[in-house]
Amino acid sequence: MTTDNPTTSDDIEFFQQNGYIRYENFFSAEETASLKQAVDHAIDTHRARIKGAANDGRSSDEYERVFNQMVNLWTDYPAAKEIAFHARLAQSARLLSDSRHVRIYHDHAMIKPPGQKSKETNWHQDAPYWPMEPVGALSAWIAVDDVTPANGCLHFVPGSHQYGRLEAIKLGVEGESIVDKMKDQGYDVPEPVTMDMAAGGVTFHHGCTFHYAGPNQTETPRRAFAIIYIPDHTTFTGAHDAAGAAQEMQAGGPWDHPLHPILAGD
Repeated sequence: MTTDNPTTSDDIEFFQQNGYIRYENFFSAEETASLKQAVDHAIDTHRARIKGAANDGRSSDEYERVFNQMVNLWTDYPAAKEIAFHARLAQSARLLSDSRHVRIYHDHAMIKPPGQKSKETNWHQDAPYWPMEPVGALSAWIAVDDVTPANGCLHFVPGSHQYGRLEAIKLGVEGESIVDKMKDQGYDVPEPVTMDMAAGGVTFHHGCTFHYAGPNQTETPRRAFAIIYIPDHTTFTGAHDAAGAAQEMQAGGPWDHPLHPILAGD
């Protein structure tokens, strides 16, 4: 892996216009293998979705068919922390979001189950689920396995972040789709682009970018690992639990907590 940051001024312009960008081979095979071992251990030990939450933070069997999600692996897996706190990755997030610095909101492993029980991830935005104001946070999504349309790679609608934050979509509920809702309102929604890539590849997407992942139609799980970054100008709204830190921060105040350290910038 090179230590040079790959994000160029052209990349920043592309991201700000389209709301996403892809970097192939961002992480080495060794880094990806170490992360995969951590994710597999979390799966095998039935690690909680959200540690300390009621029912381990798991809401329904239907949601688990979309993906098995586990938050803040960095707090108990050094290999996950190495990626979640990766300076080069965070610097790309800072540059793409045009921020003075970025903090981590949380990491999350997302394992899409294989075969007949697998469900699509509905077309949605991320921003409606985040207790942040204004919008501007972004995610890095890392392919822990090779990802293709067959096993549930991401798809993005270019420029859809420019619609702003819209209503939340009920993930795991058949027929829910932010794309369909916008088309029903008369919007000419652009055609999506497919983000297939080899393990170690990374996509970044804005919190308002429409995205989707199909069901995993293969015989093996599809593993991914994402990190959400909070730009410096973002305040905490108090609307959600803030990945375990809500009781120790004030609504309307800054994100300043040990669970949300600055990862790039000053």
